[in-house]
Amino acid sequence: MHNVERQVDRVLTLLQDKIRGRGFTQLQIQDALGWGRSYISQLVTKQKSLRVEQVLLILQVIGIEPADFFGELYLQGGVHRAGPWGGPPPVQTEQVEEIRHGLADTRAMLASLLQVLTERGVITRDDLAAAAGED
Repeated sequence: MHNVERQVDRVLTLLQDKIRGRGFTQLQIQDALGWGRSYISQLVTKQKSLRVEQVLLILQVIGIEPADFFGELYLQGGVHRAGPWGGPPPVQTEQVEEIRHGLADTRAMLASLLQVLTERGVITRDDLAAAAGED
C-alpha cells in the first residue's frame, strides 16, 4: 500500500506544479469545475481520496493532455519506468519511434495498394466505405 501512496503523492505534486505553472489558482480550478472552495486543498492534504476522474477534469481545465501529464510522471530519459509492482519491460523511446515509423510506412503502402486497386476497377470507393463501416 505504501507504494500506491507514494504514487498518489507524485501525482498530486505534479498536478500542483502544473496548476501553478499554467498560471491557475486552486480557486479558479474549483470554480471552473463547480467544486467547493477547499476541495483541491482537501485532495492535496489527503482529506479526500484522489480519483482519476478528478485528475482528468483538472487537466482538462488547465489544458494539459493526460498522456503528457502521465508521460512526465512515468517517462524519464526516454525510458519507461516500470512500477514497483512490475509492469511491462522498459521501452526505449527509439523503439516507440521505430514502431510509429513502421506503422506510417504500412499505412502509406496500404493507401498506395488501395489506390491501384480502385484505379484498375478491382474495388470501388463504395466498397472501401462499406468495409470501413461508413455509409
